[in-house]
Amino acid sequence: MAAKASMLWFVDSDDPVTDIRRGLNNDPHQAQHLVQQLVGDGVVVDEGPCSLADADGLPDDNVIAGVYGRLAVICGRAVATDRPSEFTDTRLRLRPTAVAVLLHTDPVDSFGAFARWENGALRRSFAADPVDIREDEGLPYPFERGFWAGEHPLQYAEGVPHDPQALPFHPQEFAEQSTRDWLGFRFTRPLGPDDADPRDIPATRFAIRPPGWQPPPEPERQTEPVSAATEPARHPEVRPEPGQPEAPAGNRVARWFGFAPKSESHES
Repeated sequence: MAAKASMLWFVDSDDPVTDIRRGLNNDPHQAQHLVQQLVGDGVVVDEGPCSLADADGLPDDNVIAGVYGRLAVICGRAVATDRPSEFTDTRLRLRPTAVAVLLHTDPVDSFGAFARWENGALRRSFAADPVDIREDEGLPYPFERGFWAGEHPLQYAEGVPHDPQALPFHPQEFAEQSTRDWLGFRFTRPLGPDDADPRDIPATRFAIRPPGWQPPPEPERQTEPVSAATEPARHPEVRPEPGQPEAPAGNRVARWFGFAPKSESHES
C-alpha cells in the first residue's frame, strides 16, 4: 500500500541506517523546540507520542517531529515540495547538519520527490509524476541505476494503455528508494527483510495553531440543587428505652426500615 508522506531528516550520524535499525530514543522537548523554530510565532500544542508511520496522510495543521541525538526529523506539509531545489534555506538551517535528506510522496498523483544536501549544498534532487519530470538536478546515486535501466517498470491496470511518454519506473517507488538507501526504511508496504519499520521509529505529534491562540476554557460543572422531591428521606434515630443498652449501629439501620435483626441468641 502506497503512503503519502513529507519529511526532512537532519543527519549527523556516520551510519544512520544502522542507528535507525537498532532503535531510536526520541527527546520530545527537543522535538517541540525544533517545531517551534519551524512555525515561528505559531502556537505548538503537544498531542503526545506517535510513530513515524503516522506521517502517512498527516493533516495539514499537524507536524510530527523526533530528535534522536545525531539524527532528527520533521514531517508535515511545512516540508512538502514538488521542487526540492527551491527548498528554502530557512528550513535547512533549523538544525545545522552535515546531511539533510528530503522525501515527498503523494499516491493520488503518483508523485515522488527526493533530495539530498551535504553541508548546505544541494547534491541531488528529483521530482516527477509518471509522465512529467519536474526536476532532475545533480548526479545520480548508485541506487538509481536499476530504475533508469527499466528494472522497476510501471505497472498498469488491466485495460489501461501504456503511455509512450512515461518514465521507466514509478516516481514514488523511486523516491522511497532514496530513503531506503540513505536511512534504511520506507513507508510503502510490504517492507523488505532488511527494512526498518516506521512504526518502530518514535516521534511526537504536534498541532499548530495561529499566533496568540489560547486553549478554550474547560466547561464549568453544573450542580443541580437538591429539591425536596430528590432529597433522601431522613429517619429519626431509634433510641433505647431508659435502662436498655444502645443497639449496635447495624440494628439501628434495620429498625429504620421496619425490621429487626435476629437476636444475639440466634446467631451462634
